[in-house]
Amino acid sequence: MTSLEKNKVYSGNSLDVLKTFPDESIDMCITSPPYWGLRDYGTEGQIWGGDGECEHDFKSSTRKLHSGSWGEKDNALPHQKNATILNWEVEDKTCGKCGAWKGELGLEPTPEMFISNLCDIFDEIKRVLRPHGSCYVNLGDSYCRNPGQQDQSGKTGIKTFKYNYNFKHKKNYGSAYKAKSLVQIPSRFGIEMTNRGWILRNEIIWHKPSCLPASVQDRYTVDFEKMFFFTKNPKYYFKQQIEETKDSLQRNKRTVWHINTASFKDAHFAVYPPNLLESPIDASCPEFVDKKTGKPRERVIEKNQDKVTTYHDTGYQDGRDDSEFEPGIVLDPFFGSGTTAQVAMSQDKDWVGIELNSDYEEISVKRLKPKIVEKKTRDKASKFWDTK
Repeated sequence: MTSLEKNKVYSGNSLDVLKTFPDESIDMCITSPPYWGLRDYGTEGQIWGGDGECEHDFKSSTRKLHSGSWGEKDNALPHQKNATILNWEVEDKTCGKCGAWKGELGLEPTPEMFISNLCDIFDEIKRVLRPHGSCYVNLGDSYCRNPGQQDQSGKTGIKTFKYNYNFKHKKNYGSAYKAKSLVQIPSRFGIEMTNRGWILRNEIIWHKPSCLPASVQDRYTVDFEKMFFFTKNPKYYFKQQIEETKDSLQRNKRTVWHINTASFKDAHFAVYPPNLLESPIDASCPEFVDKKTGKPRERVIEKNQDKVTTYHDTGYQDGRDDSEFEPGIVLDPFFGSGTTAQVAMSQDKDWVGIELNSDYEEISVKRLKPKIVEKKTRDKASKFWDTK
């Protein structure tokens, strides 16, 4: 294990990088991993499952995925040159000895394999979270289509095949979904996470008022995604979130959030809107943690019930000096264009990111460097970015 450098983007595969982080070094995680079957980001495939001691003998097979290539478009951005909306033949590589699979997260041949690989990453996240830690995961769903056949949107899609892979947690993965079926990736992910020991506290509905209308005519337009709120332990840090009603009254924040999608000119079209992250980071990443114990410094929020219920933040009542504490740390293992760091810095909190795609890493550096210099939040952060 290496010491954790804060306010830094680590390059590499999330699973491999997380294994180098020390135990109980992160206060919260918030992220949006690749969705299953959406696009190829052009990164080198990683090895998933199987026997780590095996001298792998990978055998290749091909499968067809659905259409639409960014790289061929005249207005494609630099990082999109290698990003294809699944539209061609993908080479699957499977070890004939131990069943390990080599490929990119999100391009697995079955949803079960995707969820297993994804949850392996969150097993490591659980290890690096402090006892009071929480984890928020935004994950979209996928439809199953027959390869080579177009639906009303003009896209051809993934067909799931039966595979026999031996994984650490389960054996004999297999899928058989009918065309047009919603695969229910988020629900399956939530169940697998709880099976692995996470506590699921909320399913938050991210409603997108400005979503694009669907071109299909035989179902409703999907205008929401789910965000899961997990905790590591039954007792955890959470700063109560208050919202105002239409009558200007105060109440505990609800779980349906109406937030428009955001855009960033150098990133792909699915940019994380900053205000989707503001409440989770405020709620679950402590403003300060004890330098010696890592325990959060608790704020006191009083609830007053006179004629109208109101909430009053009375601040810290422990009588301790601020020098005994340091900012909490937010982790995003799928860092992308750096929105998580942007929101964390706006709340004067530290952050750590992991990104496999070098193009996105460059985008995040370009985006975040002026914000760090402007705010001067941490000497270490400014020093790191100034060397880029």
